[in-house]
Amino acid sequence: MALAAFLARKFVDLQVSKALARYKTELEQKSAALKTELSIYAHEQNVGLSRIDEQRSNAIQEIYGLATKWHEIYLEICQPEEPDFPTAEMKLQHYYNWSTNLINAAEDLSIKVRDSAIFFQEDSSIVIGRFGMAATKISCQFYDDTFGKVDMSKDPKYDALFPLIEHERKKLASSSEGEFSHLRDLLIEEFRKLMKAEREPRVKL
Repeated sequence: MALAAFLARKFVDLQVSKALARYKTELEQKSAALKTELSIYAHEQNVGLSRIDEQRSNAIQEIYGLATKWHEIYLEICQPEEPDFPTAEMKLQHYYNWSTNLINAAEDLSIKVRDSAIFFQEDSSIVIGRFGMAATKISCQFYDDTFGKVDMSKDPKYDALFPLIEHERKKLASSSEGEFSHLRDLLIEEFRKLMKAEREPRVKL
């Protein structure tokens, strides 16, 4: 009887050992498969994030380029000295080009900001959007206050038109520069942060 009991225990121990070994093998196989799946998923995620980072980087460069183009036109309009031209017609054309180029640059900027919104988180989109809206508002207001009041199909009255434009140029420079400079600083710092050139923003909203 004792021998039979001993053999029975040995048989049970052997079966348990086989079951444990089989379970361990299956567990190792499942673990290896899971690691492979996780590695593939991590690679796909990294590739996806790299693509988004690249697209965001391109969007930042394009938006900043358009913002700079708009700002250069703005600075030309706001130059302190009244520009001098050989003829009144040339001066009028130059003023008109300034005004329309400012609006066109603002429109190009707004379109790019809208089309690139998907690449930015909400807080970044707010900073970028505020700059774009300010540029559009300034551009349209300057046109409305100058050539928006003139019927270009008729011969303009230079004696009245040029002083009006000069007045609006000076008003534009004095009334918009402070607020606009603040928004521009915010935009630059946000882009620097997104490009990992600056960790923490210094300018507060």
